[in-house]
Amino acid sequence: MNKILVIYIGVAGIRSEDIQDYCHKLASKIVPTTFEGEVIMLPIQSYDTRIECINPQYITETKLVEEHTELMKKLHEELRYQLIKLREQNDGDEPVEA
Repeated sequence: MNKILVIYIGVAGIRSEDIQDYCHKLASKIVPTTFEGEVIMLPIQSYDTRIECINPQYITETKLVEEHTELMKKLHEELRYQLIKLREQNDGDEPVEA
């Protein structure tokens, strides 16, 4: 079974007419090209953005759990960085909350 990567994109503070374009720009920067599974991007009315990986196969080996946790942490950090950059481009000099 393939994994499902769910990316909840915080769009609070973004004009409703700009949300679709914002999500497309973000998707082009963060969707992994080697990920075997499905990527779902959901805009949410929040300043926070988060990534969840749903794995239908239960992982019990400690080393695999640690590797998975570290990879998700790195992906989350990259997403947060990209969101900050996109908000800076969209908002100009306005404060950025991430």
